[in-house]
Amino acid sequence: MKIAVLRDDLINPSSPDAMDTLTEAGFIESVLFDGNEVRQIPFYADLEKTIGTLQRYAPDVVFNLTESVCSQGGLAVFAPQLLDILRLPYTGNRTFAHLVSADKDLAKRLFLQNGLPAPSSVYRAGASYLLKAKTEHASAHLDDTCVVSPASEDELRSALKQKERETGLAWIAEEYIDGREFNVALLGDEILPPAEMCFSPDFKGHKILTYEAKWNEDCDAYQLSRRSFDVENEVRERLSAVALKCKDVLDLRGYTRIDFRMNAKGVLFIIDLNTNPCIAPDSGFIAMAHEAGLSDKEVIERIVANAFSK
Repeated sequence: MKIAVLRDDLINPSSPDAMDTLTEAGFIESVLFDGNEVRQIPFYADLEKTIGTLQRYAPDVVFNLTESVCSQGGLAVFAPQLLDILRLPYTGNRTFAHLVSADKDLAKRLFLQNGLPAPSSVYRAGASYLLKAKTEHASAHLDDTCVVSPASEDELRSALKQKERETGLAWIAEEYIDGREFNVALLGDEILPPAEMCFSPDFKGHKILTYEAKWNEDCDAYQLSRRSFDVENEVRERLSAVALKCKDVLDLRGYTRIDFRMNAKGVLFIIDLNTNPCIAPDSGFIAMAHEAGLSDKEVIERIVANAFSK
């Protein structure tokens, strides 16, 4: 089988998340190499170049790893849209789910409209808020200054405008849930064992997975935030139930990661939906698959097989 591994065309390949993209693509290529013809193809900003490269290679299936176009996460939805137009089978979620995932504000509104728990973006006196880049994943631009406790709604708006000036991106605010954090992964119709991100008492600042905590292995924040599968059965069941409802609402397929926070009262909130999560060998998704007893080959082959399902 001819397989194209479609990945980002990296403008700055030395950044930690970009290097992870290359590691991920190389990992997929190595797993699929046995018995297949595999080639990595960047999703170029020049769509004609991308189309021409795909058409000349004429793959049987595309393993879509595209997380950004022109370094913009919100444009990654171009990949499934283009593959639909070219009528090429591809892995992972379809365009609608990617559109929702690409806009954190849209995702939140869709969750709440369908009875799914999500943090409120409405100003409430005395509450703290987490500021997020609206269309970016991978904890882009997220640091400890993104948790704010505004004295007024105007002050909250000013904080958002400041972030927008600093980054050139749109930002949103949502109520900060100071509590436990969980990751849930879906592989086809299966929910993998949920993981908890545990923060050491020595973790400095607000307990959030900042860009540094997620990507810089040498920093204290990375070392002091660790994954654990010691999740209570009752919590595991509630996480799974919400994840299954998300799957139904968004018609999720292939593979997805959903991140949650739990407040002091035990209430769960969806804090992120990633319809194209990292599946590098050291990723949380692969760790959850291993916890389920699956090998790397089994995971990748199931993702490819799902590309041909109706």
